[in-house]
Amino acid sequence: MRPADTDVAGYDVGIGGGRTIVSLGAASLAAAIEVRTKLLAAAATLLDASPDDLVMENGRIEVASANGYGFAIAEVAARARTHRGRIGGTGAFIRTGVPAMAGCCTGHFIEAIDIPIFAVHDCEAAVDPDTRHVEILNYTVVQDVGRAINPSAVHGKIQGGVVQGLGYALHEEVTIDGDGRVRQAGFETYRLPTAQDVAPVAISLYEGAPSLGPLGTKAGGEVPILHVAATVANAVSNAIGRQVRALPMTPPNVLARMQGRTVG
Repeated sequence: MRPADTDVAGYDVGIGGGRTIVSLGAASLAAAIEVRTKLLAAAATLLDASPDDLVMENGRIEVASANGYGFAIAEVAARARTHRGRIGGTGAFIRTGVPAMAGCCTGHFIEAIDIPIFAVHDCEAAVDPDTRHVEILNYTVVQDVGRAINPSAVHGKIQGGVVQGLGYALHEEVTIDGDGRVRQAGFETYRLPTAQDVAPVAISLYEGAPSLGPLGTKAGGEVPILHVAATVANAVSNAIGRQVRALPMTPPNVLARMQGRTVG
């Protein structure tokens, strides 16, 4: 894989929004289809047949009803290179029929990657009555992933997303002093979640929901971050008997809510 040269590369909507496998997969699939079409056309010339009558399988291109009459794909490619040049293909991820935004050559990003994703998060949390520390006891995620090409990688993305969500739900806080300076000048005061703050995440992947992604794939990396704060806030609210409307849920902020004071 080589870095793209923006002077010669075509436009597409990129790989934002956690959709690397969707964007790169769709572009790779389009390029592969073009290569396949060119190989069949080259083989059709060699076999004096129509491309529609050929099959490509087991590393060969053969006439469908000729009992093995054909060539190895490598041989077709080699002969084609001699007479036509190298066989190649290009592909990009851009949804057809989406009008471009004014001043934007890539099309409207959201409509172009319209792949809705659904998830359900469930959290059990405990609030220490003395310290007001929030402890996550267990966490469960059911996520629509379209099709999990690499389930273990998807599990890792969801686990990481939950941990990141727990960070801004419970720990990560930025405050400004009277002179307009950020009080949290480093990781000693801007606290990130550690292994001791994280409970095991039970993950269930739901596959099969429609997707315009190649092979039915969807994004998986950023989605699990979005639900965590609201899920934990609901659990803490049930524990203390008051609504939680501000983040993070640090012990001082939890105490303020238990006393009926506004946070933030």
